[in-house]
Amino acid sequence: MLNLSTDILKQLRDAICRPEGTIEFKYSSDSLFDPNDPGGVIFEIPAGAHYFKIEKKFMSLVFYHFSPGTETRVATIDLEKVKQAPKVYIAFTWSPKEINAYVGPYIEGGELTKVTGEMSSTKIRITKNGDIIRIGDSGIEIGHYSFFVGGKPILQPTAIEAWKNTLMAIQILQKGSSEDGYIFETVMSNLSIATLVTGFEVYCKTRFIELEQEGIKPNIEALVTSCFSKEELDKQFPENLRDKAANENKTFLEIIAEKKINFQNYKENKKAYNKAYNIKFGEIGLTSEELSFLQKIIRFRHRIIHVSPFIGMLNQPEVPPEEPIFSSKELVRRAMECFDKFINNLHQTTLT
Repeated sequence: MLNLSTDILKQLRDAICRPEGTIEFKYSSDSLFDPNDPGGVIFEIPAGAHYFKIEKKFMSLVFYHFSPGTETRVATIDLEKVKQAPKVYIAFTWSPKEINAYVGPYIEGGELTKVTGEMSSTKIRITKNGDIIRIGDSGIEIGHYSFFVGGKPILQPTAIEAWKNTLMAIQILQKGSSEDGYIFETVMSNLSIATLVTGFEVYCKTRFIELEQEGIKPNIEALVTSCFSKEELDKQFPENLRDKAANENKTFLEIIAEKKINFQNYKENKKAYNKAYNIKFGEIGLTSEELSFLQKIIRFRHRIIHVSPFIGMLNQPEVPPEEPIFSSKELVRRAMECFDKFINNLHQTTLT
């Protein structure tokens, strides 16, 4: 376990709160190569939204890394394949692409054993209180989860987990059947579209906040200029939100995301990502036709919610000159495919 001063521990956390990096150190233990010793935690530290852990489990050395963008990955080294020595060199590298673990005798010319990680069956998460939560295990699949303390959420699914849950929910909904025929398909399809757009909003808002927690520094000045009117700037409204953020133990970016940005509004969403992180929706790999279709589905959601879930012709105000677009399972299928491509491409862009 770490035995460091508070100042050194803070410096370490600040240094490793980033999308990629390397941790390396010397380690000595009389029981490291003892097959009868069950082992224990050697290194464990949360850093922002990142989590790192190295532990011995009998004759295995297990390395974990979690971040909201990459989820939980694990690399396991078989100590029987490592040359025994009283002191060993341990290194751990992480990036959005992969994690790697290295162990070897700390001697001149000592050969290192390397293992590349894989996705872990156990999810590791960090609550807002800083507690470490383990979710699921080998052979145990966990869907939606949430943790509340005192009526307030301290842990919710990551952005990409929430999106996967949205798709799963719509797929289940699409399997429904009824004797009501066409009207049932209309209502089911409309509710699926409303759910899809809400899932889009949740992903974009959550990921926007996660990026800062993963060590990506947002351009706050550009974001403030784009989000606040001249009148609000003159009245020091941003400073009031800074105070609110401090009182609620949140970052200024988090408060802006909650109070000033409507992530269901495509233009606001697009501008926020561009100003804060220099991510341009037009450059993440979708065609202009796909982006236009996505925005059209967002407008359909507004009519479904604010007019009626029974609407059959979703673009009625534009007909003519547009051709009619009717709510149907086929439209939902196309919408899911388009939104999923957008979010997966956006997610990969946030990682790179």
